[in-house]
Amino acid sequence: MSAALDSVPSMIDRIRHDLVGLKMPRALEALDHIVRRLEHGELSALEAIDILLSEELTL
Repeated sequence: MSAALDSVPSMIDRIRHDLVGLKMPRALEALDHIVRRLEHGELSALEAIDILLSEELTL
């Protein structure tokens, strides 16, 4: 891999950055667990998005 590619933030890092910018701390806390569930085929992409958004609405 080239040095230029090594310096590019990973997609998950960009998502974390975006969640911070959007002031979504609950979704940020849940992100790693949701990604693991996606990787294991337990969730679809739409389900993952729904869970992340729902985290912010849960009081």
